[in-house]
Amino acid sequence: MAQERSIQTRQALIKAAFQLFGEKGFAATSTRELAAAAGTNVASIPYHFGSKAGLKMACADIIIEHMTRLRQEPSVQALPDIIQTAETTFEKLFLRQAYILLSLQEAEPMIRFLFREAHEQSDVFDHIYNTLFRPLLEFLLSHWVEAIGAEPHVAEEESTRITLFSIISQIAYFRIAQPIVARHLNWHGYDREEALAVLSVLQTNIRAIIAAHRSAS
Repeated sequence: MAQERSIQTRQALIKAAFQLFGEKGFAATSTRELAAAAGTNVASIPYHFGSKAGLKMACADIIIEHMTRLRQEPSVQALPDIIQTAETTFEKLFLRQAYILLSLQEAEPMIRFLFREAHEQSDVFDHIYNTLFRPLLEFLLSHWVEAIGAEPHVAEEESTRITLFSIISQIAYFRIAQPIVARHLNWHGYDREEALAVLSVLQTNIRAIIAAHRSAS
């Protein structure tokens, strides 16, 4: 019973941290605010995380674990038919990442937290980047070069890396600007039907970009 309460307290503090750090920032959030939002006492923070900074780093680990788990779950691996028809490994990986990010409806506080940390270039962002994003970007980059029929060394060129970011930015916009997209299209959010509509357009775009690069090489 005591162990269960301890787990619940830890989870409540992490949830409060995502919300408050994402909205106000780390420096502007007090331990009293965190404890109050979590329904616990201030002493719970050093007990579970060592410090407020330790709590912030725990949030980073949750993001890494969450994204890793999503990529491994059968519900994500068994993707919609549109992804199964991918013509290249890069296309399949790209659409899979898009599907994951569009389905993160329950993770809005995580996303706000992540973008604030990225803007501040914090040690937490360094941890997330080095553990999650950097390996993923390098993985996608190698498959992009393969998809356009280029030599492996092309992956090291700055223009190639910028191209990859320009492609990924399509996903980022639909995630970050969801309220704008949903309102303009009269959607209530990204349910499965809406997510598939976005994926269909992204698939057309990625195939056109790959074809253009193949023709130019």
